[in-house]
Amino acid sequence: MQKLDGEDARIADYFDVIAGTSTGGLVTAMLTSPDENNRPLFAAKDIKDFYLDNCPKIFPQDRLAQLADPKLSRPY
Repeated sequence: MQKLDGEDARIADYFDVIAGTSTGGLVTAMLTSPDENNRPLFAAKDIKDFYLDNCPKIFPQDRLAQLADPKLSRPY
């Protein structure tokens, strides 16, 4: 899209509705949340770095282990 429509082109320019759940919801928010100029804060190319930087905070490893093996879940 950016090759055709310029560096400022964002996926939100092409769709009226974008939705997702869990990780898809985070991606949707990143692609559609506006900045001070009412343009999307992030481009699709920014998402990988966001996940690499923030994934440990969003998806703690002990929680992922519990989802993979319910026997590891702690009693609360």
